[in-house]
Amino acid sequence: MIADTMNISNGKRNFTRMNEIARVLIKYGFNTVATKLNIKVKFLSFNDNIYDDINDDTNVRIRMVLQELGTTFIKLGQTLSTYPNVIGFELAEELSKLQESAPIDDFETVKQIFEEEFQQPLDDVFDEFSEKPIASASIGQVHTAFLDNKFVAVKIQHENVEETVESDIRLMHILAKRLNDNISALQSYNLPGMIDVFEEDMKKELDYKFEAMNAKHLGHLLKEDEVYIPEVYLEHTTKKVLTMEYVEGVSLNNVLEASDDDYDKKQIAMQGADSFIKQILLYGFFHADPHPGNIFVLENDKIAFVDFGMVGHLDDKLRENISRLFVYVAEGNARLITKQLYYMQIIEDRTHLDEIEYEIMNILDKNYGIQFDDITAVIRDIIEDDLLNKYGIVIPRDVMMVIRAISMIDDIGKKLYPDFNTTEIVKPYAIEMMIDLVKPERLLAKGTETYIDLQNTAKRLPMSLSNLFDIVEDGKVRVALDVMDFELLDKLISKIVNVLVMTIITAAMLIASAMVMLIETDVNIMGYPVLGLAGFVFSAILGIILIVMILRRGNY
Repeated sequence: MIADTMNISNGKRNFTRMNEIARVLIKYGFNTVATKLNIKVKFLSFNDNIYDDINDDTNVRIRMVLQELGTTFIKLGQTLSTYPNVIGFELAEELSKLQESAPIDDFETVKQIFEEEFQQPLDDVFDEFSEKPIASASIGQVHTAFLDNKFVAVKIQHENVEETVESDIRLMHILAKRLNDNISALQSYNLPGMIDVFEEDMKKELDYKFEAMNAKHLGHLLKEDEVYIPEVYLEHTTKKVLTMEYVEGVSLNNVLEASDDDYDKKQIAMQGADSFIKQILLYGFFHADPHPGNIFVLENDKIAFVDFGMVGHLDDKLRENISRLFVYVAEGNARLITKQLYYMQIIEDRTHLDEIEYEIMNILDKNYGIQFDDITAVIRDIIEDDLLNKYGIVIPRDVMMVIRAISMIDDIGKKLYPDFNTTEIVKPYAIEMMIDLVKPERLLAKGTETYIDLQNTAKRLPMSLSNLFDIVEDGKVRVALDVMDFELLDKLISKIVNVLVMTIITAAMLIASAMVMLIETDVNIMGYPVLGLAGFVFSAILGIILIVMILRRGNY
């Protein structure tokens, strides 16, 4: 009975919300879209207050629809802004302007939420707690407090925001399917898939423990840097409450509007950009939403980052690939850019590589010289060109998050300091990342992985061959072989085993040499142990022999 009542209540709420969505769409001139949602027009509560500037740019009106529909739709717009290769850079830029806003919860509500989370009175936890928030966004609001004589910022989730978001996302799944089914032009965008990704993002954003751990992780990575990450108090953090050090500084928004005499804007631009590029290319863990509201300027023009709800992760392979791509773009080498996109599996069909290279060359010619100042401008042109649609190229979200972040950094940098040069900052770190690939520590890690793979392959090989012969003997495979054929098969298997054994030995030598390189000894050449260098030389010789053997067989 209770379940039936809840279903009826949810049905009424969904119906009311669906009508509200349709009303807002009609208000901003998207009548066709509203109709495609399959809401019966006779039930629509039409609003005579049609938007005055209905002839405004479509992208602007899309942003205003999402803004008016509130929290979940604002967050959806911000997520979509990380897909510029899908929705277009102009719409992505417009959606990045979405402002989070929400009614402020009264103090009694805030107190109740806190005490439900911690099961103790708020006054027993904090020495002082401000009743009025200093900021409020779509998910939560921020209050200042004193915790053991430390000035802290306490972010508390809005009342019922989780239920609201979950309800809206259920509707989004329905709407995405209807739009995908009824508007053929939208099918290539895979709206249902986007909502799936968005739902996972929102689950993390609604859990402040994720944000707390992101801040701790980034703080650890940047502890030796010139930027500042506020301390997080995990023992006073839950899913709905986040307690961290209060940042005494000025929002970068205010710094951008201030006189050049008030701040060293060049230092701020260079320091911030250097940190972000280092996060991306060296650490593979980065703050993915570097808009001015999330950056503060402290004393001595030192910068601090806040709001760690959106972060990006890059594994070693992706960092390596992005580094190479940036270097090739900076050098304006169309052939290497094309090959790198293919190696990254962004280009999946190699039959059109020559045509893609030619088109990238034309884009580079059109932007000649720009790559020496801003490589993201060139990458953006490649993405915005019809090249992607023409050849069915889809850029992964992780790569797009990197490009979006660096584009935002470049935009802020140029506003602070007109001579700001993204390429000057990106290229050294990209090259450092590529050099890092041949350091003993990295070779040891890669060699160990290769050795384990080869070892497992070697273990499985006899059993696999035995199974193959069992199948042949059972008559499941009909094979006609004469004596000569068996001799050839025997030689082939012997060659395979020989190459495999030599490969394992080479990998083992490489790992051992890399381990020796990490040991301090008295006998060194160029700062490295003689034994380690000798091992590398011997491994190189074995590697060359392996290559020659493979080439002589012609199986490559």
